[in-house]
Amino acid sequence: MTKMKSIRIIPAILILAIGVWGWNYFSTSKDESEDKAPVKRTKAERKAKALANAQQTHVIELASENFQIELTSHGIVKPPAITPLNPQVNGVVSKIAANFENGSFVEKGEVLVELDQSDFQSQISSATAALARAEAALAQENARAAQALRNWRDIGFDEEPNALVLRKPQLKEAEANLAAQQAALEKAQRNLARTKIRAPYDGRVRSRNIGLGQSVGSGTKLGELYATSYAEVRLPLSTRQLGKIDIDEIEFEHIPVVLEDALHAYDDRKWPAKIVRIEGELDPNSRELFVIARVEDPFGRASKSGGHPLRMNQPVTATIQANTLNNVVAIPRSAIYGKDEIILIKDNAIHRQTINIVWSTLDKVFTDTEGLDKALLSTSKLAYAPQGSPVRIMEQVPHT
Repeated sequence: MTKMKSIRIIPAILILAIGVWGWNYFSTSKDESEDKAPVKRTKAERKAKALANAQQTHVIELASENFQIELTSHGIVKPPAITPLNPQVNGVVSKIAANFENGSFVEKGEVLVELDQSDFQSQISSATAALARAEAALAQENARAAQALRNWRDIGFDEEPNALVLRKPQLKEAEANLAAQQAALEKAQRNLARTKIRAPYDGRVRSRNIGLGQSVGSGTKLGELYATSYAEVRLPLSTRQLGKIDIDEIEFEHIPVVLEDALHAYDDRKWPAKIVRIEGELDPNSRELFVIARVEDPFGRASKSGGHPLRMNQPVTATIQANTLNNVVAIPRSAIYGKDEIILIKDNAIHRQTINIVWSTLDKVFTDTEGLDKALLSTSKLAYAPQGSPVRIMEQVPHT
């Protein structure tokens, strides 16, 4: 009997256990299904989450401005004149000025070389004597002509005497001889003066080719000078540059230029200049137009400023003031994508913008595209930047 009761209790316990297990199973599944159910978020929450995961960028605020275009060109400094020194008379070098050395500065009229004057002084003495004889001959002919006229009148002729009677041919010959002797004396005096070879202008000695005791003639090159009152630089302008500068070749006005040393980057070595003339034709090969810039007193001798000299044959970089661009926006070159595209940030989203580039420098481009004033420009290089994709601004730098 007791055994039969035990057999009946076991199924009841099994049923109860199965029931408890089933209740726990379904209860746990319900909780898990409730946990896995999607959470409904608002549009603002979804946008904030996307923005939190978006790529980041630095930006600057763009601003319109007026920009003075400066054209860059290159050239070589040249003197306005290079003059070979040649004597006008033959002779022997008797004296050379101490200042007649390579690189020395000379002043206009300064005697650089002297030739032996003995022969030329003798020529002056001979010409002076010949002139005295011619003056005496003319005086005699004047006296003879006067005497001939008195004789004619004393004889009692009524008609006027002719030219032969008045000795006019002889008088004319005497006058011509006197003029010739005067010219010969003047020539001898000029030749004597030419034994002193003088500097034709304020300049600098480029070279000296002669020595004491050397025989020279009109074909002998004594040396070379170049002028130092100003220097000139021939500067090429491309077709693109010519479109940004107004040059009136009829009523030409000087255009300011600043020259810098092209060999060394010295901030304190700049020379003010001005464009003084323009060549009348384009270069047949490059199609460039050459303008001539002038630098006054390149060695600083007249002003005595003590500045750095601008030497001849020195390569220089020229900065020329050109037209002014009004209401343009400057954009860093690093912010340009492709040829002419930039990325603006509007409402934390990417907006790709094509611009019209009107001018460019080494580090900036300038555009007249409308709608860019106060716009935010992305300055970071974005690897993935489709139109409208979210972006987070890291820092806003004011436009400078």
